[in-house]
Amino acid sequence: MKIFIPFKVKDTGGTSTFANKFKRGLEEKGHEVFFDFRKDYDILFVIIQCNPLYLLHAKLYGKKIIHRLDGVYYWSVAKWKYPLLNLAPKLIHKFFSDYTVYQSQYSKYCADKFLGKRKDKNFAVVYNGVDTNLFSPAGEKIESLRNNPEQKIFISVSKFRRKDQIMPIIEALKIYKNRYSDNFKCLFIGDFSREITTAPTQYKKFAFLEFIGKIKNEDLPKYERSADVFLFTHLNPPCPNNIIEAMACGLPVCGVADGAMKEITVPGKNSLLIETKGDAFWKNREYDVEKFADNLNTIAKNIDLYSQNSREIAEEKFSLDKMINEYLKLF
Repeated sequence: MKIFIPFKVKDTGGTSTFANKFKRGLEEKGHEVFFDFRKDYDILFVIIQCNPLYLLHAKLYGKKIIHRLDGVYYWSVAKWKYPLLNLAPKLIHKFFSDYTVYQSQYSKYCADKFLGKRKDKNFAVVYNGVDTNLFSPAGEKIESLRNNPEQKIFISVSKFRRKDQIMPIIEALKIYKNRYSDNFKCLFIGDFSREITTAPTQYKKFAFLEFIGKIKNEDLPKYERSADVFLFTHLNPPCPNNIIEAMACGLPVCGVADGAMKEITVPGKNSLLIETKGDAFWKNREYDVEKFADNLNTIAKNIDLYSQNSREIAEEKFSLDKMINEYLKLF
């Protein structure tokens, strides 16, 4: 089978991470996947949106169009632009796609609300998958990250663009330091842009913060398996690859009960999540950073148990092979 994915892959970002591992997983099963247009494709696989000419070509020649939806835009993140930013995926969703794939039940909820419900039953929820051989507790570690053997290493990995991705974490860590322990450091891995471009410079004064910058995805496991807890405060995540990758490396998750987080993690087993109110579509989320700090302390005192559970959940629910097989059923 030949699958055309009209998508420009970048070296960071959750969507590019998905595209790369999706291609690799399908090719390992004997299928051909390409990102540049060729007329001999069998499936047009659209990630959120694409050039309308590809959609018209697929319709004209009877090619199946599978539409994979991510999150959506809404007022609190895009202000007045949100209807315009949702327009292209909404048109594909309504007039072109033969089948819709949602990343999670929460992803479907957002799409139903802002893009409209499908009028047929041609849809499925397929969670993102991770290469559990690459992302694993076993393998190379970076022992030099710790200043002393007892130091806890917290980590957050993302393409940082908004304040909600970092500010609640920093505020919670200040509380953790004053209330529980100062023998820790937190690593932020990824590039910073938009409203938090200057964050690494602005917050380097805090000795417990370390900004690593952007690294290759294949280098990420050695950092994650060297850490103790993954910290995550993103607003309304639909199915975050970085959470699944962290879990595969055996990292517990200290986060927010937002988006698909209760679908991806199991609170009380491999994560602790601060509760939220409302959907935050129309106003910014308020975070209980004191409770976040308390949760972090609880996890830090029980790391082995939470860690083992994270790995088991990742292997059972989020393996790359499981994800690829679910997609092949739709093709």
